[in-house]
Amino acid sequence: MRIASIFRWSLLVSALSGILLQLFLIGNVRGALNMFSYYTIQTNLFVVIAMVLDIAVDSRRIGDREILRILPGGVTLWIMVTSVVYHFLLSPFYKPSGLALLANTLLHYVTPVMMLIYWLFFEKKVLYRSFYPLIWALYPLFYALVSIVRGTITGFYPYWFLNPGAPYPSGIGSVLNLLLFILIVASLFVAAGYLFIFLKKLSNGK
Repeated sequence: MRIASIFRWSLLVSALSGILLQLFLIGNVRGALNMFSYYTIQTNLFVVIAMVLDIAVDSRRIGDREILRILPGGVTLWIMVTSVVYHFLLSPFYKPSGLALLANTLLHYVTPVMMLIYWLFFEKKVLYRSFYPLIWALYPLFYALVSIVRGTITGFYPYWFLNPGAPYPSGIGSVLNLLLFILIVASLFVAAGYLFIFLKKLSNGK
């Protein structure tokens, strides 16, 4: 479908532009590489990968594959969490302007909303299995674990809510607070995953 193809390419450009612009604004290679420690950059990169795979699959008319059903839903969930977490937990502390504002808008708002629309209305109708949300929750849990271990070793935490060693607003205050935060977020990820499956069924008319 032509509209789906246009939307797919537009989404690819949006995600890739946000990433490249954000890396360009850093101004040095070390800082740019360190940006890949951020969940925002990683999830936008996942959108790029998902769209490239979608374009390749569409152009080659490849048949259905399990990974091609699991990945788009997971990417949609992850990038929407990027938007929600940024808006409610991070935006009060970050007020960009100029090109930084453009990059921020692309990464946290434009690409997430476009990905949700694409997934709901332009992805082909597929069967989403009941265990998918559990698989989708593995990536954010792994991301949190790696970030916490790295922060313990280096002192660098990409987000304040992953730092148990400093009080708010520099950190989450304690290991207990961190564990509670991870438990709550993991539960919300799984719940949101099942909500996404429900929304997908509605969009498929099932």
